[in-house]
Amino acid sequence: MQWWTRRRARKLAEEQSLRIVFFICSMLFVVVTGWAVWNEEATRRPWKEYQLEFNRVEYQQVSQELAREKTKLERPDVQAAIAKLREDLKAAQARMAGPDYQKAQQVLAQREAEYDDASTKAQFIKSELDEALYWVDHAIYEKKDTQGPRGKVAPIEKQLRDMTPKVDALNARVEEAQAELKRFQADVDAIEAKREGLTGPVTALERRLALIKGRSPEVKQVVVEGVAINEFKEPILTVDRCTTCHLGIDRAGFEEAKQPFRIHPHREVLFGNHSLTRFGCTSCHQGQGPALEVDAAHGEGHHFERPLLRGDFVQAGCRKCHAEEKELPLAPVYSQGRQMVEELGCFGCHNLPGFEKVQKVGPDLTRVANKVDPSWLFRWVKDPKGYLPKTRMPSFGLSDEDASSIAAYLLSASQPMPELQGAFKGGASSERGRDIVGKVGCLGCHRIAGMEAKVSASVAPIVPSAASSVEATPESEQAAEKQKPTRAEKQEKQPPAAKPARARMAAPPPSPENQDFAPDLSRIASKVNADWLFAWVRNPKHFRPTTRMPSLRLSDDEARAVTAFLMTLGTKRPIPRLEQEIRKPERIAAGERLIRKRGCFGCHDIKGFETSEKIAPDLSNFGQKRLLELFFGEAVQVKQTWEDYTFWKLKNPQIYATERVEQLMPNFGFTDEQVKTLRVFLKSLNTQRVQPQFQRSLSPEELAIQNGRTLVKRYNCNGCHVIEGQGGAIAAFYTDKTRIPPPLEMGTMHEGEKVQATWLYQFLGRPTPLRPWLDVRMPAFGLSIDEATTLTDYFAALGKQRFPYEYVLLDEPGPELIRAGRLLMSKDYFDCFSCHQQGDKKPEGPPDSWAPDLNLAKRRLRPIWIAKWLKDPQKIQPGTKMPSYYPGGPEDILGGKEDRQIQAITEYLMRLGGG
Repeated sequence: MQWWTRRRARKLAEEQSLRIVFFICSMLFVVVTGWAVWNEEATRRPWKEYQLEFNRVEYQQVSQELAREKTKLERPDVQAAIAKLREDLKAAQARMAGPDYQKAQQVLAQREAEYDDASTKAQFIKSELDEALYWVDHAIYEKKDTQGPRGKVAPIEKQLRDMTPKVDALNARVEEAQAELKRFQADVDAIEAKREGLTGPVTALERRLALIKGRSPEVKQVVVEGVAINEFKEPILTVDRCTTCHLGIDRAGFEEAKQPFRIHPHREVLFGNHSLTRFGCTSCHQGQGPALEVDAAHGEGHHFERPLLRGDFVQAGCRKCHAEEKELPLAPVYSQGRQMVEELGCFGCHNLPGFEKVQKVGPDLTRVANKVDPSWLFRWVKDPKGYLPKTRMPSFGLSDEDASSIAAYLLSASQPMPELQGAFKGGASSERGRDIVGKVGCLGCHRIAGMEAKVSASVAPIVPSAASSVEATPESEQAAEKQKPTRAEKQEKQPPAAKPARARMAAPPPSPENQDFAPDLSRIASKVNADWLFAWVRNPKHFRPTTRMPSLRLSDDEARAVTAFLMTLGTKRPIPRLEQEIRKPERIAAGERLIRKRGCFGCHDIKGFETSEKIAPDLSNFGQKRLLELFFGEAVQVKQTWEDYTFWKLKNPQIYATERVEQLMPNFGFTDEQVKTLRVFLKSLNTQRVQPQFQRSLSPEELAIQNGRTLVKRYNCNGCHVIEGQGGAIAAFYTDKTRIPPPLEMGTMHEGEKVQATWLYQFLGRPTPLRPWLDVRMPAFGLSIDEATTLTDYFAALGKQRFPYEYVLLDEPGPELIRAGRLLMSKDYFDCFSCHQQGDKKPEGPPDSWAPDLNLAKRRLRPIWIAKWLKDPQKIQPGTKMPSYYPGGPEDILGGKEDRQIQAITEYLMRLGGG
């Protein structure tokens, strides 16, 4: 018994233990299940709460709008109008139930029956005709006599011809009866439409409220096909679920809503060209499209390679499809960064896609010894900004020894130019040279201390700029940056409007002290020798065929005077024993090694380095570099992010230098704003490509404008002329506005609309004086055939004219029209030649009062533009000296018809001066 009792006790204990374990497991299962449900619903699906909140926000907005519409609807005048419409509707419906409507129905039924009967008879006749024709064809096939079958065809055809007009007449009667019935229904429809116009908004809003109430949370996704490419360069499908939370992204009325419900900036423009269903969101903004948790969707974590682009970095996503375009109106920071790269010559050291054919930005140093003073060259290499504070030449932080070594090699490798010896003859007047420099146009590019502006530089029209100033952003405060509105968002406070494809980042002309296209000449005498300078101002292309410096066609006397003046600007400061030092072979050899190491040949042509390779890393995929690929050195103060690394790499490259790792990148002295601008462009650099159908290709007109803008910028045409709302800064040096270069765009006038393309092409290649009173000279840039063609196409495209070829075809006018044009321009009427030159015939009076040679009109001007000009010169070019004769033309010529008179003058001008 004791054994049995002990066994029973053990069994009961085991059962009790099992019950406890089961209870604990059950409770754990309940807890884990509850946690799993809570985790799924509360933490892993935040989008549900967002959608519920959005529904509440939208419901509130619609309710407020509904209240406003109901208030409008309840106004006494609206209620009276609805009541009247209700009575009118009853009357119209009563007319439809009245005898007239029933009678019209009966008439329609009767006419339809008559038409059906006649139509059926006609169909039977056609069937008989088809049978008769079949037997004719059968007889032909059987090679039998067809006279009998053909005899049956003729009477049937006559029956059909007689029946057809009757059927058509009955059909017209049916249509007339139907129109009468529709008139009754039209009255009802018109009244109901008017009533719907008054009550429809309320009904639509009530229906919308009902739909909002019935919404259930759901995942919203867009399947994007072909934008993304896999490792095998094959297009793949991707999924974007961004609109699951960003529900107001494409809905008007959410401009001021908080995120994630705010509308997309520039929605109409961007979504008009980039539909969500085709491009999705992450193709531009990056992030993890399929994710539904906020951090995962935004890709904000060390294990995500494509985090969400924020602020101005969003513009970096444009390059993927718009790589061919240099300026994007809605990506001003990216566009400005690209322009900086082109101007600074970053491609000289780095491989940068899109810059493979761009010329080197620095001067040719293959003959530098014939030009510069050795002491100046030493100081320049060591500290460029010490001579030109606004130079683009960076500082390499060289020691005195390194600077003298580089100068030694450059001077030793320089090709001699014995023809320069004694080229400059003394005795010229420096005062005359100063006068020439101040008149012929040198100040359109250069600045000289002591030759200050005489008037305000703001002569160009100020147009809205697409690029606002760059705002400072704390580099390590990413959270603050996320909350800060971007420049695009600030602009979004204005109503979005579509912008033209060739919209421009326009700005007023720079003030003279900020004009830094070409070097400041205030200390030029400390740099160059007089022989070189004389030969240079006479013909810059002789030294460097690709130089941007044009020829102003100076005579030898003028060139000597200009040289004499410039050689008074500054004094040479020789460094003792420098010339002996730089002749040492070991110094020259060290200089060669330094040039090869520092990559000076990336910007300059240097003898001995014609085939040298670029020295710096390839930047083709720099925007997608991972942190493990970036070398932070010992800069522990720099936050470990791509953004902060890039900022300090541009701001101060030496911050990453260590005892073992030397940083060769020079310091450009960028401001914070310039660094952030460049950083946006660098962020756009990646090897990701899209299919050709997603790439934005420029039209011929857009390409002509883009290429033309590049040349206008390269040769600084804006220094003298107003083009696309920019430029004309040289006007600040002239008090007499009749002596400044003519604007190529003013009012409604544009040069491409004004002049013939063939003439413009020839003029750009070989300029000839058009306005004898001007001291400013149109330079000869020595343009290549391609460059002259590009600029001609550019101006033609801006003027919305055909290009590249045109032929002005003139109809032969009647003799009366030519005589009338000659008479109108004679002394008896408008006396045009009292101001205008006519070939060798000069007008009376001083050249200041002269006007362009009209003998050139046939080859130079477009006939359509001449007519516009004659109608209203002040409208085309406000402030012009050209008087306006219309309206108010003479009554005794061509019957006083002004359009005919203008045509007569145009025809006469287009035949003036012979062939």
